[in-house]
Amino acid sequence: MKNSAHREIFHVHTYRCRHAANVADEMYILKAIDLGAVSITFTDHAPFPGNPFGNRMDIQQLSEYLGSLSRLKEKYENVIEVRTGLEIEYLPHFEYYYEKLKASGCFDVLMIGQHFYEYNDNRYNFSLPKEEMKRKEAGGLCKAALAGMKTGLFQVMAHPDRMFRYCGSWNKDMEQMSGELIKTALQYDITLEKNLSSMKNAGYYRHEFWRLVPDPSKTRIGIDAHKVDQLEEITEYFNMEEKRIC
Repeated sequence: MKNSAHREIFHVHTYRCRHAANVADEMYILKAIDLGAVSITFTDHAPFPGNPFGNRMDIQQLSEYLGSLSRLKEKYENVIEVRTGLEIEYLPHFEYYYEKLKASGCFDVLMIGQHFYEYNDNRYNFSLPKEEMKRKEAGGLCKAALAGMKTGLFQVMAHPDRMFRYCGSWNKDMEQMSGELIKTALQYDITLEKNLSSMKNAGYYRHEFWRLVPDPSKTRIGIDAHKVDQLEEITEYFNMEEKRIC
């Protein structure tokens, strides 16, 4: 790792989300230290009251998540900065909950990760027939993300270009939605995440989106790690970027 961008490990999940490796939180920290990182930011998938959604920790695990990272932050305070966050969908019905999370003072970052959206009396788009869900996904996710950013409750938006995964070739509608997202992010001082996991999946990462961002300082690289060894991908990414530039 050669510069500050290389040395910041951002967007790390834990076993609590139920689709990550079953390893202790400390293993990610030790790996980050081995890589020469100066910080590591955990952003596990946030729980919701009542546990209405899968692929995330239960609400009963939230205090344990906070306690674990608090202890590790203290243990490694002279070695690496350990930051605590959540990746969470913006759903209007739960705005009171986001306000409560932010007011708690327990989190260094709240990040919108808009994987689904709410519509029509607390129903969600994943309940739609598959083809209809795909057809409506980009517009619905964009609308939800815009509303979430405008609350002022979030500091980062995860993989904003991933919402176009079912859209095929880049077109004017995608350009317009992207422009709205980027303009709103800049207005509310929200950082946009270039997601390394998205880069591995066809259609998930859109160069056309990122060419529209006027200020590179408003972007950051997120690993989206669900396994310890995936932390190495930050170094691999910057090595490839340096070769491309040269």
